[in-house]
Amino acid sequence: MNKKNRRRMSKGAAAYITVGALLIIVVTILGMSVFLKIMEIEVEGESMYAKGDIISVSGIMSGDNLMFVDTGLATRRIHTAMPFISDVKITRVLPSSIRIEVTESTALATITFRDSVLVIDSTGRVLKQADSAPEGLIEIRGINLADASEGSQLRPELGGEMQLQYMRDILAAIEKEGIQGDVSYLDVTYSATITLGYSERFRVILGGPSQARSKINQLPGIVEGIEAISTTNVKGDIDMSNPSGEWRFNESW
Repeated sequence: MNKKNRRRMSKGAAAYITVGALLIIVVTILGMSVFLKIMEIEVEGESMYAKGDIISVSGIMSGDNLMFVDTGLATRRIHTAMPFISDVKITRVLPSSIRIEVTESTALATITFRDSVLVIDSTGRVLKQADSAPEGLIEIRGINLADASEGSQLRPELGGEMQLQYMRDILAAIEKEGIQGDVSYLDVTYSATITLGYSERFRVILGGPSQARSKINQLPGIVEGIEAISTTNVKGDIDMSNPSGEWRFNESW
């Protein structure tokens, strides 16, 4: 057999092997699609919503094919219908289970829009509407809204995007520090003089948005130090607006 014929046979064999491999893959996928039916749907991390409601909203049902579940669509459905859920992770668990892991948002602040009070989380996502502000939440000042709907992010009027971002950054820092119960309001009206109310006795002048997270981190220690050297129920302004990091306390009101 000459070299030319051997090359032809080699190419033909390679083609048969390739086709055979593809057929095996196709048959395997088809076999899996036939037998991998969902028998169990697990839900983890829920407290505000019932497991059955989360499963129902997701659109995933027992008997569905495990391989063909559209997890992206199911995630969007849960986000849209359940505002208090901030994060969703859907995992296929072979051979026959789906696991839905949810992280619930924390109601952190309120903002007024038209005739309603909106309850929001640290990202500015609207969790619900209320006729009056629930107690213990931070009042947001200085952001005019163009639109807001339950389950969606706040949408500020033209020119208010930076104020919204300042609000998000500072709320995230407050939540991380765990001092949301001490903060009564956050005013981002003027970016150079952002202020907040703390412990009902202090007005904190953060100044500009730079280093806001660092300042929030320092705040509890500063207040503790002020209270340690005072013999009265002291009130006043804590000025943290100096870019150098220095702060001043004025017992002025």
